[in-house]
Amino acid sequence: MADVSKLRIAARATSPTATRPGHPVSDTVTPAGQVLRVLRRVGPATRGELSRQTGFSLSAVNRVVGELLGRSLLRDRPELTVGGVVGRPQIPLDLNTDAFFAVGVHIDDCGIRCVAGDLRGRVLDCLEFDVPATAGAAVPVVAAALHRFRLAFPARCALWVGVAGDGRADRRAVRGLAFGWDDVPDAAWSAAIPVPVTVAPYVGAMADAERWALELSGRPSPSSYLYLHVDEPFGAAWIVDGRIPVPRRGAGTIGHLATGSDVPCPCGRVGCLEVTVADRTLLDAAVRDGVLGSGTAPRGVGDLYEAAEGGSRAAAALLDSRSDTIGRAIAVMRDIVNPDVVAVGGRGLAAYPPGRRIIARSYARASALPALPLTFSSFGERIGDAGALGASLSAVYTDPVGALRRGAWGRRAARLSYDPPLDRFCG
Repeated sequence: MADVSKLRIAARATSPTATRPGHPVSDTVTPAGQVLRVLRRVGPATRGELSRQTGFSLSAVNRVVGELLGRSLLRDRPELTVGGVVGRPQIPLDLNTDAFFAVGVHIDDCGIRCVAGDLRGRVLDCLEFDVPATAGAAVPVVAAALHRFRLAFPARCALWVGVAGDGRADRRAVRGLAFGWDDVPDAAWSAAIPVPVTVAPYVGAMADAERWALELSGRPSPSSYLYLHVDEPFGAAWIVDGRIPVPRRGAGTIGHLATGSDVPCPCGRVGCLEVTVADRTLLDAAVRDGVLGSGTAPRGVGDLYEAAEGGSRAAAALLDSRSDTIGRAIAVMRDIVNPDVVAVGGRGLAAYPPGRRIIARSYARASALPALPLTFSSFGERIGDAGALGASLSAVYTDPVGALRRGAWGRRAARLSYDPPLDRFCG
């Protein structure tokens, strides 16, 4: 078996670019990252099992494991040791889910949602804030959430902050947002938040979370994976061999596919996909047609879901029409790239279950290729939490040693005399 020092790991991660200046993020998965990914996928494993899973020699695995244990990313699980074997029993290793926390940030219907999670991406706590009017005012909100999580988990190190957002002006206009996370300058993040920050494209972050969930379920990782986020923001991500290919001129969009509707789009055209299926478009139609009654303004698209669940045929018809449009758009994308897996996610899928059936039926009818069933998200309404936490953990599962050196551990190791009460973010 090859030694770690002589291996070039071909695996790639969909690591977004870190916004902290002077800290480029490599998308090459290091040997330590490979070990962490195996343990995340299979659970506790011995050094011998890690050697078989990664293809590294046992001596190479021992060196990697020793460094990860020393940095508290792994822990021994002696209680899981199997007895009755010939020779010295091997003690299983597992991710240390008690030493660190990461923070994921995204915007949903309730405002800015900040979630703290462990190394496996499991949510520990969450906070919600109103969306401020400017990008500059949003950074202190994230900093405040990080500080409150630090107080809530004094025994854990704050590791990384991941922000899932899309800065495109046309998409913000559709969602009614006054700013995008990409508007925040690097210096503002650095001044307010003392751990590295990653800003990831929203749909790409959701796609990566869904792909991880697919692997954790035991299914082999597909070489070509198409994810469509059928909520706001509406978009698609195509992952090939673990990476989202981005042309030199930037990523494209399916938000302006023609649907034949008469809804005007901020881009100047009429009938673009994203504005046609937007929540605001449905609510405007519901108010215009008296679907939600009169006298009170709707609080959000949730009112339409409640009306449909309560038996309103008019509300269900609006939602069904949107689902049919989405299904046909998915078929167009599938026929263009012909992936191994087509996954669909979004909060609305959980809020309006009949939409899944209509999307699947419309997709199957519109696609010209051989049948390929859709895979619907397992995260439900919390897909945003999973994607944002995935963005915060991406660097850790790509280059864990490098991530710690740039994060809280680097500051702790640099001190000869470390006093946790004096450090708000690493305890």
